[in-house]
Amino acid sequence: MSKSDGILDLTIKKFWFEQIKSGAKKTEYRNYATWKNKLCPGNGYKLVRFRMGQLTRKTDPNKTMLFEIKSIEIINGKDTPLKIDDKVFAINLGERIL
Repeated sequence: MSKSDGILDLTIKKFWFEQIKSGAKKTEYRNYATWKNKLCPGNGYKLVRFRMGQLTRKTDPNKTMLFEIKSIEIINGKDTPLKIDDKVFAINLGERIL
């Protein structure tokens, strides 16, 4: 699945995966300069799939999660885990699907 399916695939570290899984983290942040071509308005993403670490061809269901995307905003990253005093994308998560 990919952009044509409306799914944004993101690889994240185990710590952040567990934070999202537990519900403690409800927003994923990405650097604006790196992600602007993929995440700018009109991107068509409705869902985000998180993958813990790099996976092989067989996807381990314990290492993936699928969430609705409530919204994608551009904010200052100074007070985010990225600690960047510049623009970042804030991907606000909705309900977990898988």
